[in-house]
Order: sequence, then structure tokens, then C-alpha cells
Amino acid sequence: MGYIAGVVDKRGEDASERILQLLQAASKAEAYSFGIADGNNAESFRVAPEFTSLSGPVLIGSKNIHADEYPSQPLNQGNQSLVFNGILYDTLEPDTLVAANILEESMLDGVRNLINERKGAYAVAVVEEDRIICGLDHIGTIPLYYGENSETKAVASNRRMLASIGIEGNPVQPGTLLRFSEKTTDQHLIRSLRKPDSINVPEKEILEQLDLLFTEASENLASKLRRGTVAFSGGVDSTLIASYLSEAGAQLELITTGLENRPELEIASAAADHLGLPIHTEVFTVEDVEDQLDDIIYSVEEPHPVKIGVAYPFHWTSMKAFSLGYDTVFSGNGADEVFGGYKRHQLAHAVGEDAESMMYKNTSDSWINNFHRDTKTCLDQGTRLILPFTHPDIIEYGLGIPVQLKLTGAEDGLRKIILRKLAKRKGIPDRFSDRPKKAAQYSTGVNKALRKIAKRKRMNVRELILSRFKN
Repeated sequence: MGYIAGVVDKRGEDASERILQLLQAASKAEAYSFGIADGNNAESFRVAPEFTSLSGPVLIGSKNIHADEYPSQPLNQGNQSLVFNGILYDTLEPDTLVAANILEESMLDGVRNLINERKGAYAVAVVEEDRIICGLDHIGTIPLYYGENSETKAVASNRRMLASIGIEGNPVQPGTLLRFSEKTTDQHLIRSLRKPDSINVPEKEILEQLDLLFTEASENLASKLRRGTVAFSGGVDSTLIASYLSEAGAQLELITTGLENRPELEIASAAADHLGLPIHTEVFTVEDVEDQLDDIIYSVEEPHPVKIGVAYPFHWTSMKAFSLGYDTVFSGNGADEVFGGYKRHQLAHAVGEDAESMMYKNTSDSWINNFHRDTKTCLDQGTRLILPFTHPDIIEYGLGIPVQLKLTGAEDGLRKIILRKLAKRKGIPDRFSDRPKKAAQYSTGVNKALRKIAKRKRMNVRELILSRFKN
């Protein structure tokens, strides 16, 4: 897991200095290794390289942050090399090797087949002699950005990498195959999230199927990753994730974060006691929020107040996970969009509007509204973010569950009803399974802290963040 880079010189000249710049700008996070490749050779470095013996107009690279990465990346095979960033859910074999085998016969058809047929959360970049082909899974938790200027075309895992060589990056849509060479660039949407038909079976069968899907997904993740931390609030989403992963055999430690004197910290501790899992409570101050604001903006790469506020808990959780020796953070993010967790879903349903279509659109847009922010924030602290609720089987089944099993008819009613019933089915007490949702920036106290900091500087929060973003 790490950062992807790819560059093509539009004049056919050497691009080696630019691939080095892209990798050096990837993040401040410590790297286990770096790699650079053309279609025929790959080099590996233990520290950030200042030069490379590879030269040419078409190169890819990677900054690898995990010591147990196998095989090392980029991986060369014959006349092509690839970088794979992410996870395949439908295999226990090393993900990069599986991807390499799929791509071996035909790079173009291989990337298309990978997107169409395999379940996972990934970005892949492959280089042949004169072109780069990239692909993304159709859910989109792993970000990839593309851009070009008068001299260079490039792809990278974040915007600042592209900015380092004078390119403004735009996100590549999930399910897309991107192909670019010196003369041509094209993108094709291979697969997108579809809106399923409504499931017409008894509630009992729906709960049984949800239990099966979560069990299978958790067993696969536990077998592949074995150990990790959970961004834990003690609410229904994170408690379900921790419960299923623990039962599947994953070695877990829970992490809850927030400002001083937040009641949510005690709730999370009580939920951890029920699960019998160790928990680390990380408490921060208003001064910490201000001191770390630039780091948050650095990862989010947007002057968006809500996104900045939500990123803090991921930043803190990843910091703690890394300090504990973990490279994986599991989170319950993604549940609200699929299972009706937002107040807007409840309000729409209460007045007879189409809440199901709203949930589908919110899920389809999560890659740009939520997942990129969260994944980049964790990666910049040296951890990978895994979101079990975004498993394609769970999303596709969850979106088909009738709205009346997710929401009540009252404007102030409880949301995500079917998930809460699933939690109770697993023996999770009502005080956790029925706990109302509260947005992370509010439950952690970050939003209040940012308002306090902005007021002290005679600004509002948007002005504060924009001024720091410009700096």
C-alpha cells in the first residue's frame, strides 16, 4: 500500500526527473521503499532516490509504506511493469501477483477485466514501452488524479504530487480505464454502481443475508490482513465492524479520539468492554486542533470546512495506530449512505420523497465526497484505510433493502433501523445499537474547537481554513 505515480513526456524526452519529483512530493510519511520502472525494468530504493538509472519518456513509480509488501513494487514482468495499490476481496493470494497474472496476456484487456470482474478497492497503473494504462474499482475508495500541461501528462495518488511538476490534477472516476501516451489520452467508464431492484423478502431473511455478507467479508479481510485497529465511536457502525472482524479472527485494538470531556469517549470505552477488545482513548485540546490544522489541510487538499472537520478523527486515529505498530485502520464509514444514516434521508422519507434514490446517489458520490479525503488522511500518517461497508456485495445488497426497513416515517425517528436490528441480533446492547448518529466533527468536538480558533482570529471557520490553505 502506498502512492502511485506515472509520467509521460509529450515531446518524447526523458521524464526521470519528474517521476522522482512526484515520488518525493507524495507525503511526509516514512517510506519502506521506493520503486521506479519502465516497461522492461524496475528499480527499488530504500530511501527517497535522488537519481535513477532508468530514463525515457514513459515511467511509473511507487512510494511503498508497508514493510510486508509482497512482491516489491513496481513489479516488472516481460515488457510491462505495474503498481497495484489496494486490496482484492476475492482472493487470499498477494494482490499484486493476482493483478499481474490478470494483466499478463494483454495490458488493456487485463485492466478492463480487472475492473469488470474482480471485487476490490484498488488503483492500478501499468506501463508498456510507449503508454500507461490505469484502472480503478467501481466503488472508489482509493484515489487517483490525472492532469497534463504543455510538456507532461501524469497520474498520481494525490494532487500535491502533480502540483510538484506544475500540473493541476483532477480525480479519475471510479470504474474508469485511463490510457495515455505521448500523442493520445482517453478514458472509458468500464463499470459503475447500479441501482438495484428492491428486495422483496421477509425482514428475517434480509437480516440473515446481511449477517452472511458481513461474515464473509470479515473472514476474507481477517485472513488477508490479520491485524489492525478500528476507528471506534461505540456507535452501531463501528461496533458492528469490530464485532464481525473480531469473530473472524482479526487481532484488533480499538482507537477512539476527541477533545477533552467529551461524553462519547466514555460510551466508546463501554462498548469496547462489551466486545472484550482493548481500546486506546486519545484526548486532544483546542491547541492541538490549531497546531494540526495545516497537516489536515495538507492531506485533504481542499479548503472545505466540513471535510477538514471530519478528517481530524482519521488523522488522530492513524497517528495512534502507526505509533502502536499497526498499518491498517478499519472504519464503519460508508454505512450512512447505503443504510439511510443521514438526517436528509429521514426528512425526505417523512414527506414522501424518494429517499432510496437519494441514498443511491449519496453512495455513488461517496468517492469524491468522503472516501478520497479519508484514505489520503490515513495514508499520510502511514496507514491504509479499509472500509468493510464499501464491499461491493454489501453495498449492492444494502441499497436494495426497502426504505421502510431503514427509516421510520417520523422526521425525528431513528435511522439505519435494519443495521440496528442486525446489531441486536448479534447481542449488542441497545445503548450501543440504538445510539443516535452524530457527525464526527461534532461528536469529537472538532467543529466547536475550529469555531473557537476562528473567533479568536476574528474570522469564521471558512475564512480560517481558506487563509491556511492559501499559505
